[in-house]
Amino acid sequence: EAYDRDYDDRALVRRIGRYFRPKLPTILFVTGMIVLNAIMDTVLPLVLSRSIDQIEGEFSTQLVLWLGAAILISGGLSWVFNYFRQAYTARAVSDVVLQLREDVFSSILDRDMSFYDEHPSGKIVSRVTGDTRDFSTVVTLTLNLMSQVLLVLFILIVLFVVSWQLALLALTIAPFIWATALAFRNIARSASSRSQRARASVNAHLQETLSGISVAKNFRQEQTIYDEFQDINDQTYDV
Repeated sequence: EAYDRDYDDRALVRRIGRYFRPKLPTILFVTGMIVLNAIMDTVLPLVLSRSIDQIEGEFSTQLVLWLGAAILISGGLSWVFNYFRQAYTARAVSDVVLQLREDVFSSILDRDMSFYDEHPSGKIVSRVTGDTRDFSTVVTLTLNLMSQVLLVLFILIVLFVVSWQLALLALTIAPFIWATALAFRNIARSASSRSQRARASVNAHLQETLSGISVAKNFRQEQTIYDEFQDINDQTYDV
């Protein structure tokens, strides 16, 4: 924890961008799939609403078939675009996480032996594996968020075309949602940092205990080790 630093959002994005820069073609392709997927998700409810209006006004078998085909095509294209987005995102993020883990591992090997006197190996391994896995999850969730934001923007355009008065009325709750999201972000960042440290402490204790179990038994320290683990486990549960 003595090596942990606090970064602002701009610095974090800049450092993350260096890892994703070699994957720029893939990122651009994923961005295109996100835009197309959002368009198809916007088209689908429009087709449904227009279908209901058309069937209510003039019912015919041919009209139903055409509308059914339109719904099927828009839904199918949405699925295809989402599939390619997920597949190429997984490849790009996996490559970035691999590079990140290699950089972290190289940095750990460059530390002198006194570093390992202060930081148990189990905690270091947990931070290398667990933190990079969390990073992968955050990137994937961020891309999903981009897709949802685009979908909201497209739907807002449609709402303003249909009725700008009702669209403005619907937007009155936007400031409350934005404020709640910002407040939750601060809480989530603090909680995630505490969770990473707690998980690292548990893993470090487990690794050192299991590797030194013979010594613990020879000196009859099982109860002491159990009590220490119980304290760490309670702290993790509280987090």
